[in-house]
Amino acid sequence: MEDFRQQFLTVSVITLKNLQRNLSNEAELPEAQRREIFRTLHTIKGTAQTFGFSAASRVAHELENVISVGNVLAYKDFQSLFAEGIEYLISSVENHNFQLPAQFVEKVHRIIPQDKKTAAEIDIILPHVPNEIFENLSRTEKIALDSAFAAGKSFYIIEVGLAMESFTVELKEFQKTLNTAGEVAAVFPGAKFDSKDKIGFRLVYVSSAEKTQVEKIAKPYAATIIFDVAPEVFTDDLRGIVSKAAAHGKNLARKLDKSIEFVISADWQEQSAAKLKLIFDILLHLVRNAVDHAAEKSGGKIEITAQPKKNGLQIIVADNGKGVDTGKIKAKAIEKHIISADADLTERTTLDLIFQSELSTAPQITEISGRGIGLDAVRNAVEKAGGTISVNSRTGQGTSFEIFLPS
Repeated sequence: MEDFRQQFLTVSVITLKNLQRNLSNEAELPEAQRREIFRTLHTIKGTAQTFGFSAASRVAHELENVISVGNVLAYKDFQSLFAEGIEYLISSVENHNFQLPAQFVEKVHRIIPQDKKTAAEIDIILPHVPNEIFENLSRTEKIALDSAFAAGKSFYIIEVGLAMESFTVELKEFQKTLNTAGEVAAVFPGAKFDSKDKIGFRLVYVSSAEKTQVEKIAKPYAATIIFDVAPEVFTDDLRGIVSKAAAHGKNLARKLDKSIEFVISADWQEQSAAKLKLIFDILLHLVRNAVDHAAEKSGGKIEITAQPKKNGLQIIVADNGKGVDTGKIKAKAIEKHIISADADLTERTTLDLIFQSELSTAPQITEISGRGIGLDAVRNAVEKAGGTISVNSRTGQGTSFEIFLPS
């Protein structure tokens, strides 16, 4: 199967160009189309974060802002601003190093009501970096490392002890040697060496070279690889997709300072490229929702199951969080005029309201949640594929989403 990152880029560019074409052909933006654009942008944003495309994720977030306040602009002004943003988003998925012009962000933020303004910065991070290293990396270093990792490079931490009287020269030489096959991203103090005349360093290193080649380069300096991890590669099977969704969840949990255990269960089953993309999009939204809303700061657990069933595939995403607060859901639905204040709803009907478009109980809009789009996007995708989705929740015990996709 085509590399999934490249497939994401190809599909995203086609989707964005179609959005742009449809927008220019309309006299006004119908509500149904606005919601569809919102869902598409939300999915692109989350997937871009997963692959380390920070620029694309940033632009998608700003375009969500444009869509959310489109009704406060003259339609021609809205069309112009949105078309400009789409061009930037296309550039950002085609060019990994794209920089969003500050003038565009300023224009968007000038028209956003104060209570809708959100931090536009995104932390793209590696789930594998040991905490003692991760905590000392700058934001720029984190993004650079994650971009290198997403581009298929391996990640190493190399420890070396250098003579006290000449360590500046030796360290410079060692870095220069390493850079012939990769890039030294950061340097930190290393372990204390037994010899009093040596000083230790740890080098954070990314390279496309095999581990044996890196070891060969490090050997003349008596340096040791104390940690390494190869980039995760999308495989053309079900388990590969589930694993990638779980990796994204780990990234997000670390960003939110949450300790969450991920448990996955999936067969090494091949699926069509289209079905794998659908499954990944579904899992991406459900995992983000579970990490942000359900899991507590510590002791969190999220289980992802994907198993073949008769005539299809069953997917379950379950957490051990506090459960859905149906009282808050009903109150928000009344506030959004989705239901009337005197509506007599069963527990099941109230719970199903979480799939309603633009209904969210998050206190504010963030890069992760607050727009009420994620679960609506999941239901929409599942139903388009002819499948079904249901949610079960118990206060203090957790929530589970069960999906069935026909073969």
